[in-house]
Amino acid sequence: MSELNALAQKLAVLSARDVVDQTGARMISEGGLPSPLAAILREVDDTVLERCLTFRCGDTTIRIIAAGRRMRGILSVSPKSSADVIGQVLSREDPAVVQAAHDLLRDLCDNVENMTVRSLPSEPFGNSGERGISALGLAELWGVALAEMDTTPKPPMEQFLTVNAPAFSSLLHVCDGEIVAKEGDFAALQSIWNTQVEAFREAHKKTLRGEEAAQLICLDGAFDNGNSAALALYESHVALIAYEAERFGAMQASWQRIFA
Repeated sequence: MSELNALAQKLAVLSARDVVDQTGARMISEGGLPSPLAAILREVDDTVLERCLTFRCGDTTIRIIAAGRRMRGILSVSPKSSADVIGQVLSREDPAVVQAAHDLLRDLCDNVENMTVRSLPSEPFGNSGERGISALGLAELWGVALAEMDTTPKPPMEQFLTVNAPAFSSLLHVCDGEIVAKEGDFAALQSIWNTQVEAFREAHKKTLRGEEAAQLICLDGAFDNGNSAALALYESHVALIAYEAERFGAMQASWQRIFA
């Protein structure tokens, strides 16, 4: 890996608002929301300096060159695709190429559950004067609802629980005393909630000075199956979580990104 690529990945990890793995990949579409095509256009719209946006959906990798909030074109697809549009710069003067790019992206990612992206240094593509088409212009041409490109972030606790869901074996999320979500075999968590959480929170508040801040409190190996437990506290939200111990580092890192 080149030093430039390594630096780009580190910057992506530090600046990302979403879940990030060790390669710098961010989850941008989960369960088909927003639609993968809308997610791609959102990333293009966020890209000012020329970059190679590497999207992964399922077993497919799509590399797109973007700059100035414009999509210049599709650099490559892996596994290899023979589509003629690959390597061509998008232009409003060539609507057939623009439509071919739309059709290819739809075919590759329209029915996938999840999509990630990495923002990497650009690679040679077309001529410098060929600017491509803006993300908003493509949204209009391709019939992508602008509402799908809304980047309003989820509430902090919801962000944390969503991005770390693969690490959880069970979850109990309570807000203002009401259960708002429960996943997996949560009977043990329900027992902890009923018998220990209130007393713990009262004792915990006495150790704090001033306003209670967001807290993630973890207990390694709390359950017989080796899973660990965590208590996440933020404003009126309380989440009891059973998680895989080896996921602790990524979970703690995401907590710091969201609540720091």
